Amino acid sequence: MGRLGAPSGPIGTLFIMANLPLANIFNRKTRTSVGIMAVALGVALVLVMVGLANGTLGESADRIAQAGADIMFQAPDSSPFIAINSGLIKTQYADRLLEHPDVTAAAPVLTNRVTRVKDKQKFVMVFGVEEASYNAAGAGIQIVEGRGLDAPQALVVDTVLASADNVAVGDSLTIMNKEFLVSGICKAGAGARMYVRIEDMQAAGNQQGDASFFFLKVREGASVATVAADLETQFEGFKITALEFFKEAMTEEALGLKEFTSALSIFAALISYLVILLAMYTTIIERTREIGILKALGASKSYIIRLVMAESFLICIMGVLAGFAASIIGRVALLAAFPTLSVELLPRWFLLSAALGIVGGSLGALYPAYRAAKLDPVEALNFE
Repeated sequence: MGRLGAPSGPIGTLFIMANLPLANIFNRKTRTSVGIMAVALGVALVLVMVGLANGTLGESADRIAQAGADIMFQAPDSSPFIAINSGLIKTQYADRLLEHPDVTAAAPVLTNRVTRVKDKQKFVMVFGVEEASYNAAGAGIQIVEGRGLDAPQALVVDTVLASADNVAVGDSLTIMNKEFLVSGICKAGAGARMYVRIEDMQAAGNQQGDASFFFLKVREGASVATVAADLETQFEGFKITALEFFKEAMTEEALGLKEFTSALSIFAALISYLVILLAMYTTIIERTREIGILKALGASKSYIIRLVMAESFLICIMGVLAGFAASIIGRVALLAAFPTLSVELLPRWFLLSAALGIVGGSLGALYPAYRAAKLDPVEALNFE
């Protein structure tokens, strides 16, 4: 047996280092639970908020990419964030675009946003399209129930929105301050969640002859990159994006996204740091006599520091695992409550959030550990 009643040698050291931190954790359940919840909150906050930002961005990009077209043609200085893009282009450009021998279809699309569906607040993208050219340029509007945009003020919604808000064929919905009749339900996953005729949207927004962008289809066998380069030369200043690179373009132009995730990560680490600092500092005060006994029995300063750091590390590990569970449960709850949302929990963010929680908590334990190691045994034993 070595000092402090443990087996001698390396086994004794491991015994002491493993036993005392665990005993301390389970003997002070309330304080431990607070520390675990604080770390878990930081981890879950990072995972869910970053997952929501990345999921929304990725889902928007995927829907455009899966529309089936090859190229997006936009006005100069336009943004790939079509939901907030105010750049407009005249529909007459379709004739000029079709003059290129390798462009087989040019579909004008006018975008708008709906913030309320059946008295429920939400953000939904609406495409105003010419159904024939839109279907020719890509996957098109794939009707699964009802019919397409075959009449004025007709409206098509996708299956996700129809299910989430109990929208059925024949319902009347008010969008853009106009009454539209739901004529059909389409397959979800590509394009927008709502479609109307482009002329109806132009009339509703007093945007006659305008479009937000064009979807272009390239002749089979032709090079999309070559056609895009040709169009860039012909239409100097216009924004031309091959849709296979659309997600990359959106990510690059996601102004503030990196700053947002960085600030959120720092905030999460700060939560872990402050709570663990307070918890471990309180623990040192509570255990002043115990630490005095350990030092009187021969415990070194480095041993006391390792003891405090080991306890902090265990709390952080449990907090990280609790945060993982909370983020997964939170994602399920969010998607159940808001089916049109997208929360993307990426493996690299699990690793990063775990590192933030552990590093933040460990840094928070450094000062309490140092203070414990500096305690004088005689004064500690006389502490009341």
